[in-house]
Amino acid sequence: MDTISKLEKGKLDLFEHFWSNSKDNMFLATLDKDGDFIAEEMNPSQMQNLGQTEQIINKKLKEFLGEENACFLEEKYLKCLEENKPIMEEETVSIDGEDRYYNTMIIPINDKDSGEKRVIGISREITELKLAKQRLEKLNQDLDSLLVQKSEELEGANSKLKTLAFDDTLTGVGNRRYLNDHANKAISLAHRYDSCLTFMVLDIDGLSNINESCSHTFGDTIIKNFAYLLKTSIRDSDILARYSGEEFILLLPMTSLEDSQILAKRLLEETRDMSFEYEGKKIQITTSIGLSTIDNPQDNLDTLLSKTYDALAKAKEEGKNVLVSYLDKNSYNIET
Repeated sequence: MDTISKLEKGKLDLFEHFWSNSKDNMFLATLDKDGDFIAEEMNPSQMQNLGQTEQIINKKLKEFLGEENACFLEEKYLKCLEENKPIMEEETVSIDGEDRYYNTMIIPINDKDSGEKRVIGISREITELKLAKQRLEKLNQDLDSLLVQKSEELEGANSKLKTLAFDDTLTGVGNRRYLNDHANKAISLAHRYDSCLTFMVLDIDGLSNINESCSHTFGDTIIKNFAYLLKTSIRDSDILARYSGEEFILLLPMTSLEDSQILAKRLLEETRDMSFEYEGKKIQITTSIGLSTIDNPQDNLDTLLSKTYDALAKAKEEGKNVLVSYLDKNSYNIET
């Protein structure tokens, strides 16, 4: 018996030491006959946390926690007793207007002999951990937002770079790089499917003289208007690029030489109809056009450009404002 007594006393001393010195909040609450919970015991940490003294011992929870907080806790204590098993959950308690967070384990004590019902609770404050977690979540949200923003900015920058790389800044049509990229693809498709593909080069006649006699700014106005005429005269599948200062190239997939000539003659006429005014003087322009079509399995971008520019040179020789189609070496079709 002495051994048992010493063992039990040792356990009680150990529990008393734990109860008195633990930083965790511990309490023992008893259910009275009126259905209210009484604060039977609280350790010093719990007393300090509540800002209370031992005067609250044996008082109802409602008397020092307030009706709302007490009812909230008592509902959990009753559930614990009814289920007769421990429950573990996170709690938020408002103390002096400030939310504090706890991980709390509630253990039921149902005394079958006396009929008394108690709960013992061990609660560890996790306010700092909770706030740190909230700050981390906020930082992660801010980081996600920043990443989305930077990703959108990067996509915008890439799109702008792509535009700068493939678009002519003056006219908004494709540039030489754009043409080279798309022309090679169009030529490959034409060879693969044995389909028509026509090249058309258009040169604004006498633009260098207009630049000198008027101004380069006025010349740019003519170039932009001419580009607009071309853009509004072609299909979505056609490829248009400003190849040099006053030269534009059109690629017409699935289009025969004859059909391309119809478009070219219309462009000749519509260019003649264009009229500009500079310092009270009326300025009219014309264009010279060279045409060639893919007609050889060995044709590539270089050979097609060479044939088309041969036709354009012939148009210039014929006095400009002329359409010349390349038929064969030293063989051309000339139309005005």
